[in-house]
Amino acid sequence: MAEALLSAMLGELVSIITELGKQELRLVKDVEKSVSNLRKKLEDIQAVLEDAERKQLDDPSVRRWLGKLKDVSYAINDVLDDWSFEILKSQIPNHVEEEEGDHHQKADLISNKMMTKKKVCFPSPSCCFCLNQLKQVGVRREIAHRIKELNETLDEIAKEKNAYSLEKTNNASPKERRETTSFVYEPDIDGRDEDKSLVISKLLSHESSDKGPVIIPIVGMGGLGKTTLAQLVFNHEKIKTHFNERIWVCVSDPFDEVRIAKAIIESFTRSHTNLDTLEALSHRIRESIEGKNFLLVLDDVWSDDREKWEKLIKPLRCGAVESRVLVTTRKTEVANMMGVTSSQTIKPDLLSEDHCWKIIKRLAFDGRNDEELKQQLEGVGKEIAKNCKGLPLIAKTLGGLLFSKETLKEWEDVLSSKLWELQDEQSKTFAPFFLSYNDLSPRQKRCFSYCSVFPKDFKIKRSDLIEMWMSHGYLSGGPQDMEKEGEKCFRILTMRSFFQDFERDVDGSICSCKMHDILHDFSQFLTKNEFSAMKVDMEDTEPLSVEKVRHFTLQTPKLGGAKFPASTFDQNNLHTLFLNCSGSGLDDDDDDYDMLVFLRICRNQKHLRTLYLENCRITNIPEQLGQLIHLRYLNLSGNGSLEELPDEVCDLCNLQTLRIQDCEDLERLPKGMGKLVNLRHLYSFGCHNLKGLPKGIGRLTELRILDRMIIPENNEAYLSLGDLKKLNHLQSHQTVFVIDNCHNLISMGENKERVLVNWKYLPGLHLIFKQWDREICEDEFGMLETLQPYPGLKNLSITSYRGTNLCPEWMVSLVHLKSLSFCECLHVETLPPLGSLPSLEELRVSVCQKVRKIGVEFLGNIKHNSNNVSFPKLKLLGFWSMNNWEEWEDNIETTEHTDDAAGGAIIMPRLDSLEIDCCLTLKSLPEYLKLTPLKKLSIWSSNMLCQSLAQSEKEWLKISHIPNIEIDRSLATRRDGKWNYDELARLGVPRAFVHDGNEEDPS
Repeated sequence: MAEALLSAMLGELVSIITELGKQELRLVKDVEKSVSNLRKKLEDIQAVLEDAERKQLDDPSVRRWLGKLKDVSYAINDVLDDWSFEILKSQIPNHVEEEEGDHHQKADLISNKMMTKKKVCFPSPSCCFCLNQLKQVGVRREIAHRIKELNETLDEIAKEKNAYSLEKTNNASPKERRETTSFVYEPDIDGRDEDKSLVISKLLSHESSDKGPVIIPIVGMGGLGKTTLAQLVFNHEKIKTHFNERIWVCVSDPFDEVRIAKAIIESFTRSHTNLDTLEALSHRIRESIEGKNFLLVLDDVWSDDREKWEKLIKPLRCGAVESRVLVTTRKTEVANMMGVTSSQTIKPDLLSEDHCWKIIKRLAFDGRNDEELKQQLEGVGKEIAKNCKGLPLIAKTLGGLLFSKETLKEWEDVLSSKLWELQDEQSKTFAPFFLSYNDLSPRQKRCFSYCSVFPKDFKIKRSDLIEMWMSHGYLSGGPQDMEKEGEKCFRILTMRSFFQDFERDVDGSICSCKMHDILHDFSQFLTKNEFSAMKVDMEDTEPLSVEKVRHFTLQTPKLGGAKFPASTFDQNNLHTLFLNCSGSGLDDDDDDYDMLVFLRICRNQKHLRTLYLENCRITNIPEQLGQLIHLRYLNLSGNGSLEELPDEVCDLCNLQTLRIQDCEDLERLPKGMGKLVNLRHLYSFGCHNLKGLPKGIGRLTELRILDRMIIPENNEAYLSLGDLKKLNHLQSHQTVFVIDNCHNLISMGENKERVLVNWKYLPGLHLIFKQWDREICEDEFGMLETLQPYPGLKNLSITSYRGTNLCPEWMVSLVHLKSLSFCECLHVETLPPLGSLPSLEELRVSVCQKVRKIGVEFLGNIKHNSNNVSFPKLKLLGFWSMNNWEEWEDNIETTEHTDDAAGGAIIMPRLDSLEIDCCLTLKSLPEYLKLTPLKKLSIWSSNMLCQSLAQSEKEWLKISHIPNIEIDRSLATRRDGKWNYDELARLGVPRAFVHDGNEEDPS
């Protein structure tokens, strides 16, 4: 940790010394010499840090010395940041032209300023310059004095190090390791086949309980693989087809019945709920599950409070008798509290050494082709596997470590490491993780340890994490490469199994992840004197002492909901403030208290780099926010009642990331945003009331990420689409780029300029035209052609388009497109020939009211397609609210998708799921569905189609091969290849239609 701090700081010192030579800063006597001395002392200390960090695990005196070093390192970091700010401020012009309003308004404004100047006597420009210079000299002298004091403190620390016989280590840059991400996808746990079969058999058994759903606990120590076992079962095909509903809720600590109940409802309804009381939520749960056969997984339960458990389980008793609740927990007391018998409890054994080696081997040997070397490594690897203690988490971590070790000697060094011999119990527990941690570079160590700022079980967004790393200067390598360095660091930590539970985008890239509880504990162990967390759920919470804490996480129902002491923020040492507000509801008297807390933060925490206030129900931002001059990362997302940002936000010239997504009431952004010269990431998706982005954003040459562009009605007042060309570094490789109000292009005179076609970093594009307007507008086709994206686009959505033609020439040339969506294209009568798109995997069409027929042209020009295949990779196809859709034409010769097939067309050979919802007039399905490998068909609120299926054997045979069918949200009529004849009878389907000769005749 100290090594990582100093590594980042030395880079900053080099930058400061270089800048001293460029700027007129030598007015402060001997400051350059002081900074150079500081650098030399830090370099001398850095040479022994690796040995010190190793010895501190068993030597408290070395640990205390490192603590002193960390404290002074943070203090030096703060001083250097003050100095850098002075340099930056001197480079920003005092007056930034505000490019808002038409030129007449500008002229009036200039005229008014001139009239004002006639009435007031100002000092001459040269006098102002001199006064400003004198002020700067004063500030810099104060900083120089602080540097001198820190030099003296560092002298004492440097002398003290001699008492510990610390050895110097070679600080040469480590050689590059081979890299791959092929094993990032989490594998099954070796040695758990019997446990998996046992859990599945209990879930599918006919056992019932008069106390509600049968409860099945999985009990075992941390790192045993309980959650992974539950995930394997949850996603097993038999479980998917047996249960109508499957719900996964991560419980963790504390046991919050309201939050869990909300999660259950949202899984059933697929939408968020605004209910706030447990009584109302319980009533909704009863309505949602009554008579249904569900599986509920409650992962990581700690509380054995029977009263809380009863409140949660009571509404679940309305489900079908075959319903199940699967619980994972470390505590036997939890299973006992639930009233579960020992025979019902599953206690996985520790893995054998052989199975641990299999996990290590799969990860460590990934990509290795030298069979002779692999045989040499195997003997050492099996010995290392003995140190896994039977825990798959440790095996995965060691496998990730050994993947980076290329020689037999490096493997033997892992086996003979002194870390296995640690005596301190807590350090000994973390020994396997120390091995992997110590093998990281200082930068990677710092990035991992910073993850302790997130609460346990928190879903960590990859882009958020990288931007927070950047805000603390952990990612060096020059301003052009910080994001790339962050991506590399994230990839390495992922390969080392420090992260898990990955969520991916349509391209397979990781969007978010979590940390295992044990690894989270390990990160907190590494940072116990720098990071602190506090949970607030009582009125009388004591203030936290944050004298040395630099990164602080507060978990609270809302910013002022628990009335925690604002004096908590009176210290001025914090670099990170992470507020995790999990509650709901907003009391009328809370606003003033929230503002008081916010003001205390702004006035006292002058050195904050990261301020995370997502979903804190903030309604106002004080202008004092502009005093946080070192702030690099500001997250205000999800504060739906926030109406505006104060102009003082533009004083945050160090700001790199501004997140304001889903601030639905936000009406304007400050006009002076052109002063945010270091802004690299601006996220505003979900800010529906914004009319445009300030014109000054077009001057932000450092901007990399812009997730949303709003085409304004007034080109003079706001950023225009053409302005994007000025942003040379703009990339959107981590997000979908939204262009809102595309209809305004026609009034902007930009409808002939194709800005996006050369934007190579654009993986996803969402085009939104005029919402709530049902008038036809043929001119929008020209606008659609103007918005031609780069051919490498992978994700495209078009919403509220008012033209009749939805097929510009560029659409069928998107050969890399994987996901496509049309929504509320109210005047379109014919869908484009999408079957020709070779990479399309997901297609969704909704609220296209004029479509009456989907004809063969929809399949594309099959004869010109490769191998006569239409929709060659399509997996998901969905139609919603197509109220006038009557016919799905299939007048085309087809053939089965086999190697010897010839002559006919092959249509949708990979189709897995088909959803049809609220298509009231659709009468039949196409014949070619019989030849698709469909696994799931859902038909909801489509009465004519249901009637046709029930009355015509020919129609029914089109879907009879599908293993999982759901009609009108009812019980699945076919589960795991078995027909539910009673359910079919209820739907009106004659038995003769469904007997296919492979099942026992029910009669």
